[in-house]
Amino acid sequence: MNIVSTYTWCQFAPAFALVGLAALLILADALLPKLPKRIYAFIAAMGTFVAAYFLSNGEHADSFGCIASIATGLSILLAFDYTKVCCESIAGGDNEDGTGEFYALPLVACAGILCLTQARDLVMLFVSLEVITLTSYVMAGYFRRNQGSIEAGIKYLVLGAMSTGILVYGTAWYFGMIGSFNLGPETVIAALKGGVAGSPSLAIGFMMSIALLFAGAFFKIGAAPMHVWIPDVYQGAPTPTTAFLAVASKTAGFVVLCALALPFTQFAVPGSLIGKVLVTTFAIVAAATLLIGNLGAMRQTNVKRLLGYSSIGQAGFILIFFLQLQGPVTFFVCKYLLAYALATIAAFYAVAMVRTQRGSEEIAAFRGLGKTNPRTAFLITVCFASLAGVPLTMGFMVKLYSFVTVISVIQNWDAFCWLLPIMVVTAAAGFYYYFKVLRAMYWEKSQPGVPALQVPLCTSIVLALCAIALIYMGTMPLLTLG
Repeated sequence: MNIVSTYTWCQFAPAFALVGLAALLILADALLPKLPKRIYAFIAAMGTFVAAYFLSNGEHADSFGCIASIATGLSILLAFDYTKVCCESIAGGDNEDGTGEFYALPLVACAGILCLTQARDLVMLFVSLEVITLTSYVMAGYFRRNQGSIEAGIKYLVLGAMSTGILVYGTAWYFGMIGSFNLGPETVIAALKGGVAGSPSLAIGFMMSIALLFAGAFFKIGAAPMHVWIPDVYQGAPTPTTAFLAVASKTAGFVVLCALALPFTQFAVPGSLIGKVLVTTFAIVAAATLLIGNLGAMRQTNVKRLLGYSSIGQAGFILIFFLQLQGPVTFFVCKYLLAYALATIAAFYAVAMVRTQRGSEEIAAFRGLGKTNPRTAFLITVCFASLAGVPLTMGFMVKLYSFVTVISVIQNWDAFCWLLPIMVVTAAAGFYYYFKVLRAMYWEKSQPGVPALQVPLCTSIVLALCAIALIYMGTMPLLTLG
């Protein structure tokens, strides 16, 4: 198969545009060193929003790419209000030297995600994924004057290299078994039948390659047991980078998982041994991810670390959709990712605002916010309530879809009854640790002498838009039914 012939230039036009914009920003940073770096952040963010607009409709509409582009743009705008911390952690003081590339790197990573969403073979999938990963290494360790950021970059590099090795090994096995990088269902069926010769060893080798590829994909989404990098990296990395990793990078991981899982759709029926193995694997990984993410978050006092464990738990709820491969998996995954993205990005904006003005990312730094900044506290409440799955928010609707999916799977397979109570317990745990932040805002008094937060315009707009979107999309289905 000629890999190049399966793609067109138009498919990658938004990605090329983002890479070109990143190159222009880096060039401008070198030639115009005195230009305020906030201008770079604004231009970069607008570039991703334009890309999202083109990806939202037209011949090459791409839901995953649209979500990733919006998340990348909001992550860059987060750096717009995070300039003070960026300068202190990169060059020291108010010096903006070296901060220009920090706004250009997410554009390159986003371009990698857009290429990934168009991947139809393992070569394009792997190359696109590595563009994202290599850029993320640099972004995680970019704050060279911050020990936590350096540690996050090193941990992500080491563990990410292991994940890359697993993916390469799985890709080599895949090609060695069937002589093709194609991910189409016809290729999968032929390989599972042992090829032309009907060789059982070929089918076994092919399944081993698929297992390795799934392991690499689980690392990218932060699913157990490949989740160990998330809490430390999320806590230590710069907050804009953490927001990008939590949403845009996780979206890329689910693109990979969809590409690997969907060719097996026809086997997801009762009575199929391959389908039973696949669904059981997803059920076990989802259960472990739910337990580790949600129970691990209960003990956290640092909000970024709490959101790291939260991202693990949310990945567990999304994995539930893969138990029913015959349904509209991609639609539900996109829906859940959108709800997760809106709430999580807004939460990181709140963390960045508190960190900039109060010098802390601990839950205690949110004390008294309900009295000193009631409007901002309400917007933050909506976002955390959506993450917890409170009714009348979009987070509740997508978690409801997850519960309906697992009930349907239990009925179809006459198994996996043990998964439902795990989901109930972990969802309840989510209420506990998300509401720790709300308790600090409304029921705990702020420390004496701590002034009210000055909410930046950009942060205020993003928080308001995210909260309105979460409430609107959470109540719209109810209004439609009524």
